[in-house]
Amino acid sequence: MFAHAIDRLRPYALPLVVLLITWGIIAGITPSFRGVGSIFAVLEGFPLVGLAALGLAVTIIAGELDLSVGSMAALAAVVAVLTSPTGLVPCILIATLVGVVFGAVQGTLIGYLRINSLVFTIGTLILLRGLTYIASDNAPIIIQNITITDPLLDRYVVFSISSITAVTVFILAGLFLTYTRWGREIYAIGGARNEAIAAGVPRIRPLTVSFAISAGCASLAGALAATRGGSAAPQNYADLLLSGAAAALLGGISLYGGRGSVINVALGVAVLTVVATGLAARGSTAYLVQLVTGALLLTMIAIEFLAGRLTLRDTILGAGLRGHTRGPEDVDSQREG
Repeated sequence: MFAHAIDRLRPYALPLVVLLITWGIIAGITPSFRGVGSIFAVLEGFPLVGLAALGLAVTIIAGELDLSVGSMAALAAVVAVLTSPTGLVPCILIATLVGVVFGAVQGTLIGYLRINSLVFTIGTLILLRGLTYIASDNAPIIIQNITITDPLLDRYVVFSISSITAVTVFILAGLFLTYTRWGREIYAIGGARNEAIAAGVPRIRPLTVSFAISAGCASLAGALAATRGGSAAPQNYADLLLSGAAAALLGGISLYGGRGSVINVALGVAVLTVVATGLAARGSTAYLVQLVTGALLLTMIAIEFLAGRLTLRDTILGAGLRGHTRGPEDVDSQREG
């Protein structure tokens, strides 16, 4: 049982170790980044970067990549502000629904037309950004009745309404990917697409679902950020794609598809947020945060690459030894043949 538990924890070992080391170093050199305040700061990274990384990770697991998440978040932010007279919860739900519908259409077209998702989502990235400028009339817009956003400013120990919402979405996504048929189809279509299709897994449905989740998460992220800040601008969230992708990769989501989990994404988001908030608390510049993040990402990629090569070598050597080590029974059976 203990060995089984170790095997289940192995995919999270590297990002967890990186998180603990990074947190320890940042807390050691930054007195203000300690205790309950540091936990609150890390959790506050989940409503924006975390949700974007989660959606991206689902498309990566499906063997694709959604480059339009930043533009989708910006459009959803504008939609949330424009519909804010309906109330806080309705405007967030409307903006999120817009993203889900758009993502589902996008995934269906990618699956039906068999277009490379990188090429397709570059087009939708530009399209959505253009729609955002049109919807906002090429200018920042604000929520007129700012009091409707007051609940988002409340703090509950280490949580806020935004972080509670993000954590809930993470839990639901984990349950969906692990225990539903549609979730298993996403893993199957990303791990070995031709074999999965030959085994009866539909081509289009997993892509439709994965891109709907991606756009929905990005839309929810943009809507939460806009309603909490009380405004939206068409040029916002241009770097959200890079931050989300970095968080997913830091957590151990495989670019080859078919591998990774929500826990991997959460660990990656935590690492990225610890670096960003911890260095910001020290007054460090943005480029230093990017430098440290890039160094961590490259280090983790190098470690995983070396670990993969060592595992492959051990497998080959083990197979070779088994092939060259024959007992008397093997010799007798070969003679009889």
